[in-house]
Amino acid sequence: MSRSNVRNIDSLEDFHAGLIRLSSEWQETAEEIRMLVRRAEAHFSDQLPSYWRQQLQLAERELNEARDNLATKRAAARPGDRPKATEAMQRVRAAEQRLRLCQQKQRDCRTWSLEISRQCDALLGPLADVVEHCEVLLPEAARELRTLIDQLRVYAEQPPKRS
Repeated sequence: MSRSNVRNIDSLEDFHAGLIRLSSEWQETAEEIRMLVRRAEAHFSDQLPSYWRQQLQLAERELNEARDNLATKRAAARPGDRPKATEAMQRVRAAEQRLRLCQQKQRDCRTWSLEISRQCDALLGPLADVVEHCEVLLPEAARELRTLIDQLRVYAEQPPKRS
């Protein structure tokens, strides 16, 4: 005859409650992580390229205005009547530099978007495993533990059989 050494079923009850809490808390955390990953991916795939596309348009407009301003200053009929165009030349150079920066950022955004997308996909795979544990495996283990606890309670409350 096998003998059981059940001393404290309440500790199993506490463990059961802990499994249920753990499953719920991990599920919430996994969902928060998933949302953060999606937001990061959207930022690098949509928002950042859109921002630099807009900045590029502004830089092109600023460069055109600076060139027009310089052309106006140089368009005097006689060379002696021309105002100094030093500031206008500096403004053109600054606008060209800003345009190059925006073009570089736009190229960088494409690279960043692809890399972030790969990294997000790499993170979401294992995260799906954690979610499966939270939604399926831990609750299943808690149900099995509940069944065992109930059986132990029945066993512990039975009076011993005499032969």
